[in-house]
Amino acid sequence: MKNYIFTFLIGLTFLFTGCGDEVDSSAFVEKKPFEEKTYKLTTLENETIEVTSKEFGMEFKDFKDKKVVFVNIFATWCPPCIKEIPDLKELQEKYNDDFQIIAVLFKDDKTKEQMKEFKEQYGINYTITYGDENLRLASEVYDIQKVPEMFMYTKSGVLVQKFVGETKADVIEAYLKQALNYDK
Repeated sequence: MKNYIFTFLIGLTFLFTGCGDEVDSSAFVEKKPFEEKTYKLTTLENETIEVTSKEFGMEFKDFKDKKVVFVNIFATWCPPCIKEIPDLKELQEKYNDDFQIIAVLFKDDKTKEQMKEFKEQYGINYTITYGDENLRLASEVYDIQKVPEMFMYTKSGVLVQKFVGETKADVIEAYLKQALNYDK
């Protein structure tokens, strides 16, 4: 009988404490409205790649509706980033007409000349960007905490997949094949 009364009192407590007129605003997280932002990334060849964040993904001005874009956030001091270079080179060469890798240098104080030497040393055949705009993009859009992090987008800019850490070429290629067929 005591257990019955105790359970009844606990039930009443929940009933009356859950029915108040006041709303605990700390229970709600305010969602910020989406804000479209444009970033102008500088390549080692002094060209500008204009990238605009969209609610569905990213718009790559020069590649829109032309190529699947693979954004590779990397650093020269990162062993997994270096290890992935041969696979990325192979994929860029194999799918060159429909695929563009944009390597975004992150938290790496290399000069343009040092980055050109790095690109030559590893025989990199894809685009590398450097400068302050890279950090802005990496933090505002991707919230990068570690490298490598990579993002694949369809020709229309829809995010297909996010890759964190070292990723094998066959995994990237499988998503690339899906992305190539997405906009058809």
